[in-house]
Amino acid sequence: MSRWIDQFNSHPFQTIWLQLKDELHATKVDDETILTDVNELARLKKVVGYIDGMIQSIDPELVPVGTWDSFRDQATNCNQQIASFNSNRNIGHITNANSHAENLLTYIRPYMVVNGKIGIALQKAIKGYADTIDEYGNSFRDKSHELLCEIKRLKEESEGSSQALNGIKQTVDEFYVELFGPDFNSGIQSKIRTLISDFETKYGTINSYYNETLIGDENNLSTKKEILIAKEGVIADQKSIKDILKSVEDKITELNDFHTTIFGELAENNTRSGGLSGEFDARLKALKKFEDDQKIKYKALNEEIETLLPGATSAGLATAYSEMKATFDAPIKNSTRLFYGSIGLLIAGTIFFSIEKVIWDSGITFVNPSDWDTILKSLVNKLPFYAPVLWLAFYATKRRSEFHRLQQEYAHKEAFAKSYKNYKQQLQDLEGSDTDLQTELIKKAIDAIAYNASQTLDKKHGDKMPIQEIIEKTVDKSISTISSIKKGESP
Repeated sequence: MSRWIDQFNSHPFQTIWLQLKDELHATKVDDETILTDVNELARLKKVVGYIDGMIQSIDPELVPVGTWDSFRDQATNCNQQIASFNSNRNIGHITNANSHAENLLTYIRPYMVVNGKIGIALQKAIKGYADTIDEYGNSFRDKSHELLCEIKRLKEESEGSSQALNGIKQTVDEFYVELFGPDFNSGIQSKIRTLISDFETKYGTINSYYNETLIGDENNLSTKKEILIAKEGVIADQKSIKDILKSVEDKITELNDFHTTIFGELAENNTRSGGLSGEFDARLKALKKFEDDQKIKYKALNEEIETLLPGATSAGLATAYSEMKATFDAPIKNSTRLFYGSIGLLIAGTIFFSIEKVIWDSGITFVNPSDWDTILKSLVNKLPFYAPVLWLAFYATKRRSEFHRLQQEYAHKEAFAKSYKNYKQQLQDLEGSDTDLQTELIKKAIDAIAYNASQTLDKKHGDKMPIQEIIEKTVDKSISTISSIKKGESP
């Protein structure tokens, strides 16, 4: 054999072609009633059978080696399309396989040279196509018979269903009338609308309650929020109550201990023994006796105090007036000392200014005024000294007189306060006497107490210079004299 025949027999397309025929032999359409799918598959089997016959009848030495390479590629693609159809049952893969089979025909057809073998290939292809058509025709006939029987059965069932539907229709009509009413204004629909309206109203109310309970708004807290806040407060109060309860329990324990200490331990016969209760009773009796004794003493002291009380007010006033009187002793003494000091200073100054010179050997020489002019000049020169000293002496006598006057006023008040009780007692002892004297005595006492001693000095004391007072008195006297003269001249 030649190498072309060897290459033909050993070429890889032989394996691919054998796989393609096996895959195609096992391929069937799902729905045999779809003629386009059946024709696609039958035509593919016809072409593959025809090509297989041509391969067997062809002379390998007349075919270029490269043709079998192209044949292998197209056979591989065709086999993949058939396998894809068997996998996903998409008829488009059979259509693509037919396209690849047409390419295979173009590769083989130029080398068909043996007439007898070509006829065999055609006969084989036609037989394969016819077998496929017969197979699917028989299957289609069987299925058509089955479908006809099924149609008859369904017809019978549909007639029964029609009768049932007529009954159902009558029931539906009755239900329609019941639902909508004969006049479309009554029936269940109207009730449903009424219920829907009522439901919407209640839904609005419920929604309002829902918002109020769970949602709230900017101005009002929801009930849930308020409950949570109240819960927090309750929890806090609960903790506080627990603390208080614990404190109360501790205090109760302390009170029980205190009760036991006071009243003693509880015995089996439900009596208590020991404790401080007995001692308290004894002490209470002693205190009661002490209270009675003190009441007797208090009554005696109270009677004595009541006998002394009427003079207590007068004694208090007399003491107060005496203290006020004593406060003027020191000012009077100081004013007296100031007056005598001023006089002494005036005398000493006069002596000092009268000395002309002092000679240790011959003694003191006094000034000898020769005339009135010298005397007046000397007096004017000494006036800055004499004037303050004289004013100081005048001031001292003025203040001493005022202090002495105030002291006498308080001495009078003291004497009146001390004698008031005796006067009152004497008036009360006069039997059958009129109460006017007592009233007058009380009035005088009140006036004496209310009278301010400093009022005696009003408009009678001042701090003016003596010369100023002399001038003022002179002016007042002159004005008074002039007024009298004018009154005497008037008709």
